[in-house]
Amino acid sequence: MSQRLTIDIHKNINDLLFDYPEIAPVLTYEYGLYCVNCVIADFDTLAEGAKIHGIEGRFFEEMIKHLESVINNEVE
Repeated sequence: MSQRLTIDIHKNINDLLFDYPEIAPVLTYEYGLYCVNCVIADFDTLAEGAKIHGIEGRFFEEMIKHLESVINNEVE
């Protein structure tokens, strides 16, 4: 059995999108993080970008769980 993939919240957004392109529509349409078109995505981490957009605390934790379910093909 393969190891479950996890999101590194301290990785810059463009690197995460490169590694996991399937999270782009989730970030964009479900969380309002238009990272794909943002020049700051080269510099901001996912944690920083989420905070800028008001996604913190429990909501941030839920977003990470959702993104991890996407990259692990657990979403139908």
